[in-house]
Amino acid sequence: MTNRQKNLHPIEKAKTLDSTFRSFFQNPRKIISKYITPEMNVLDLGCGTGFFTTEIAKCLNNSGKVIAADVQQGMLTILRKKIENQTYRQRVKIFHCPETHLGIKEKFDFILAFYSFHEMKYLDNVIKELSEICTYKGKVLIAEQKFHVPKSFFNSSIEKMEYHHFKIIDKPRIFLSRAVLMERGT
Repeated sequence: MTNRQKNLHPIEKAKTLDSTFRSFFQNPRKIISKYITPEMNVLDLGCGTGFFTTEIAKCLNNSGKVIAADVQQGMLTILRKKIENQTYRQRVKIFHCPETHLGIKEKFDFILAFYSFHEMKYLDNVIKELSEICTYKGKVLIAEQKFHVPKSFFNSSIEKMEYHHFKIIDKPRIFLSRAVLMERGT
């Protein structure tokens, strides 16, 4: 097992990502609904099993789209099965990212990176690409686990985002998390 694989959430424990316990303390609708409006293009970066993807698609209200991106094909397979009979499935595009970069060329109005930055071996490459695919005044919500991800890593990640023309516009309170909402400037 490589260093990279050790950082990824194990597919064998994927059910914990969609647990009722997690939904109670980190309700995806409460966390994202104030940022997403119909007709947006949204990226769920490191989507895992789609804990947020499904709620994003519902918030889009049959217009716009969400790209659910992850490096683990197993997580994307679970997501694909989860949405196969849902009315919003046409709003969801599942994208298997390469390990070294995003490989996405579309532009996004909102990007969610929830508990995903710490899993990225090539985070510098990803952050550079985020600056290229986020629209001007587009928003990025970054959240990391307080007791799993060191504060120094979180702060370093935010500094890298700031270097690439993002600025902090809010620090939302999310249970057991450090979080910032950033906006893309010039």
